[in-house]
Amino acid sequence: MNQTQDFKLIAIEGNIGVGKSTLLPKLADRLSNLDDRPWRLIIEEVDTDPEFQRLLKAFTNDPSQRINFQRYITNKRAETCQDLDPGFNYIIERSLFSDLVFCQANLAEACRPDGKDLDYYYDIQDKLEDYPQVSAVVYLKSDPIVSYERMLSRGRDAEVGTPQSYIQLISDCHNTFLPHICDKYNTHLLTVDWTHFGCPDGLAEQVIDVCQVLNAG
Repeated sequence: MNQTQDFKLIAIEGNIGVGKSTLLPKLADRLSNLDDRPWRLIIEEVDTDPEFQRLLKAFTNDPSQRINFQRYITNKRAETCQDLDPGFNYIIERSLFSDLVFCQANLAEACRPDGKDLDYYYDIQDKLEDYPQVSAVVYLKSDPIVSYERMLSRGRDAEVGTPQSYIQLISDCHNTFLPHICDKYNTHLLTVDWTHFGCPDGLAEQVIDVCQVLNAG
């Protein structure tokens, strides 16, 4: 990770269905209004990516296909953050930290992880060596039952069949592993309760406060 970059990169992390996509445009707009430097939004275009949808559906129908899905996501996320313009700050929907969390969840779910599963975990860490420094993670924490219901309500065909137990597992892995990941990569962790959503204005002010602390440090 680049420890001397001139811009801030804030990653929004959280469970499936927590409300990241709804929040992000509002948060990016608020941050640009509060900061001297404009903020750009980096969002995962999952609904318009046919390969993402194909691999997600295959994974949902057959958990043994998870590695193909996760590798595709990891490669896309790594490519998206290459050569970012230092004239902007950035807010991103999920970072490579997400891949570490989901990899832990998938390893926990597998009956007998094989070499490909373990190699993938270390491949993510290798990609993080060339990844921009994640200045801070905003973890949108929610009741996993609420996240599951939100996932169902958005009606994505590729997600049909995802069990509630998997959403619970993802929640548990975020709570357990995300603090350790952030500590390892010298990233500030801001956890906010998003079970009943929250205020984008107030969250933007918290992010700006974190950035000021990071600048002072």
